[in-house]
Amino acid sequence: MPTPESIKTIVGRTERGSSLGMTALIVHAHHERQSFSSALFRQASNTLTELGYAVETSDLYAMAWDPVSGRRNFSSVLDSSYLKQQAEERHATEVNGFAATVESEIRKLESCDVLIFSFPLWWYGMPAILKGWVDRVFAMSRTYGGSKKFEKGLGRSEKRAMVILTTGGNAVSFGGYGMNLSLDSVLKPIEHGVFWFNGFLPLEPFVAWNPARASLREREEYLTQLDERLRRLHQEPPRHLPLQSDFGDDGTDQKKRFMVVTCYNGNTGEWSPGRGWEGLPQLRELQRNGVLLTTFWSQTAAGSWKGFLVFREGNRERVREHLQSLPPASFPSFEISELARV
Repeated sequence: MPTPESIKTIVGRTERGSSLGMTALIVHAHHERQSFSSALFRQASNTLTELGYAVETSDLYAMAWDPVSGRRNFSSVLDSSYLKQQAEERHATEVNGFAATVESEIRKLESCDVLIFSFPLWWYGMPAILKGWVDRVFAMSRTYGGSKKFEKGLGRSEKRAMVILTTGGNAVSFGGYGMNLSLDSVLKPIEHGVFWFNGFLPLEPFVAWNPARASLREREEYLTQLDERLRRLHQEPPRHLPLQSDFGDDGTDQKKRFMVVTCYNGNTGEWSPGRGWEGLPQLRELQRNGVLLTTFWSQTAAGSWKGFLVFREGNRERVREHLQSLPPASFPSFEISELARV
């Protein structure tokens, strides 16, 4: 089978030379240049460059990036007797005391409009070299700290971030009923703990499932899909995660949780839960906006569907308004119950 290196780069289908006035930073973590993860990285860089983005890249293995935090992060010293990284980061922010290699990466991060992490999924997470980049580059006081986080963070809900990912398993195995953790739970530490914590709104991940067992044609299709996805990047609605302002001084979410139990008879309209969200995009939008947290569906013996939906909202009436805004045939009747805090 030909290597990913031999796969021809997909030719763009939009006007060349268009300028968006935007900067993209792609941080890539794979040690093999011929890997499919690296092919996706090159495709992303080529497509975004063609679209008019100013593309910055951090190819971590090619850079021989040192992932280990320590005094090597700094040219300044606050306390030579005891290394407390966040204290040294605050001091370095005040005196321009970051090491040149770290300072260069921080400046890339500060100037980008779109942040992309490109990596293979290893042990349900990022490769260590990418985690080390996060540890060293997202520095206390300089990129986050105090009220400077979430919607008030570096991204300020204006910048976007996404993951380009390869896996060793297929979509079924990461779908919630497979032997692996669901992909959504695997990516939460990145999408919530890195992207959104720093004010970058996450986009849906781009996933190439098990490319090691994919045919050449399937790999070419993945490259085409990534090219097409990136050409719509500035039009794609991001996912909205909880705001810092939603939480009290003790960190407790001020929004409540409501369980909605509903029935759908499947005889009206085009949509049914078994066919996914395509026929009812309003529900998908509620998910993207962080209002609809989870959905569970069960088909009855009579062929109708019973749904269990968990909403995050301030009160029962707001949940009712969301449901009543949907096409009337979708949920002809429903019951709303407030869930207890535990």
